[in-house]
Amino acid sequence: MTKRPVVLIIFDGFGIGAQNESNPIHVANPQNLKWLGENYPLTSLQASGISVGLPWGEVGNSEVGHLTLGAGKVVYQYYPKITMAIEDGSFYTNPVLKAACDHAKQNNAAVNFAGLLSKANVHASLQHLQKLVQMAEQEGVPRIKLHLFCDGKDSPPHTALEFLKQIPMDKVVSIMGRHYGMNRSDHWELTERAYQCMTGQFGDITTDPVPLIQEMYPKNLSEEFLPPHRMGDGKGIEDGDALVFFNFREDSILQIAESFALPGFDKFAVKPFTNLYVATFTRYSEKLSCPIAFPADAVEKPLGQVLAENGFTQLRLAESYKHAHVTFFFNGHREEPYPAEYRVLIPSLPTTHPEEHPELMAAPITDRLLEAIQNRGFDFVLVNYSNPDTIAHTGNYDACLETVKVLDEQLGRILKVVLATDTILILTSDHGNLEEVISPVTGEFETQHDANPVPFYMVAKEYKGRKFFNYSNLLHETTGVLADVAPTILELLGIPKPAEMGGRSLLKDLLP
Repeated sequence: MTKRPVVLIIFDGFGIGAQNESNPIHVANPQNLKWLGENYPLTSLQASGISVGLPWGEVGNSEVGHLTLGAGKVVYQYYPKITMAIEDGSFYTNPVLKAACDHAKQNNAAVNFAGLLSKANVHASLQHLQKLVQMAEQEGVPRIKLHLFCDGKDSPPHTALEFLKQIPMDKVVSIMGRHYGMNRSDHWELTERAYQCMTGQFGDITTDPVPLIQEMYPKNLSEEFLPPHRMGDGKGIEDGDALVFFNFREDSILQIAESFALPGFDKFAVKPFTNLYVATFTRYSEKLSCPIAFPADAVEKPLGQVLAENGFTQLRLAESYKHAHVTFFFNGHREEPYPAEYRVLIPSLPTTHPEEHPELMAAPITDRLLEAIQNRGFDFVLVNYSNPDTIAHTGNYDACLETVKVLDEQLGRILKVVLATDTILILTSDHGNLEEVISPVTGEFETQHDANPVPFYMVAKEYKGRKFFNYSNLLHETTGVLADVAPTILELLGIPKPAEMGGRSLLKDLLP
């Protein structure tokens, strides 16, 4: 086995798109990235649909992408798993969901369903919410209360009104943007406002959220930033109730879930409950001991574990916005680090307008990365740059162009150090987004992910000039899938691929 260091960089949400104005990467014409593709092995990988365990044609996302990259195999994802349970009827007999309904009936109370109002199927599914309401009605629950977080990020902006038409509005008791209810950057003051609204302690009461949402648009804000409001009689979650969080993606729902379900929670003052049944669709955290309706398929032998078992040191580096992706998800839903796995968290900017700061924390991340390479402190380094995905979600084209320039500048810094050492660099992404921000059909700006493939670059001093055959047709001729990245890294490090990894190494293709 060799101790030659390998660095895996994830440009989050950086796919391969058409060579036209819809693609800020093409328009910005980044010189370092262009030089890299012209001089070193480059191919493309599938990062959506069945290739990452999602339904055919379903777009990829950061959670699924990092989970697949780390697992080295295709992992059957939550969304199709839950949807199939609806189709075969087992959803309606799920013991955790039935227990929530039984608890509400026994206490003559309500069952509360809380989560993202979205059709993007990234964090939650509108269909899943509709079926939860149907199930609760069939079970004869006394009352049903809905706590909804408007999207405007993974779903196109200005779609909340359409989604609201598809749910029973008389059951909505709190509504707000995901900026409050799904904060994942430790801005607990936002989570506190969401909690207080859901428990009937905070937020103006409205009988119709439609005008409130429409007021957001002239302010250049999507429904993502809708302030918390109560509806109906203003009463929220009460003792004796049951509460089910129906998001299936774990990261963004965790803070609000902790405020209800984490023993000893102390981030802010919580309303004391003595008889509240709390359940989650999936396992949000090992710290939570509440019932889980749909446990994850196990990931045996993820890359991090294999490296640790072979005595290799690791560094995981990201800003706080994406920290869970390079740790929890990449490690196959494991929160604790493996032996000799070290983590560096760069605090994200506390802003509601990231388009005003397209640089985000890219420069500090690069600083720490270069320090790690130059000091030869780690055998494997995993880095996430959140800029492309974060800025593409804002709907600001100029900011997208600036993001490409920022990334290219950081890449230039990295290449100088990598090519001056014996480091091997792999640059790829987890899903597409930044490369297609204008709809080819409508001409309108798109903020959601797309199903495009992602690039896969390999860089080392001796690789120069070894171009791969599909260099000129990356969008339509892919070589592999995200699950192939971990086996490739293991071969580079001289470690046999475990039988649990279903992916294959790309070295024979790229370095024949």
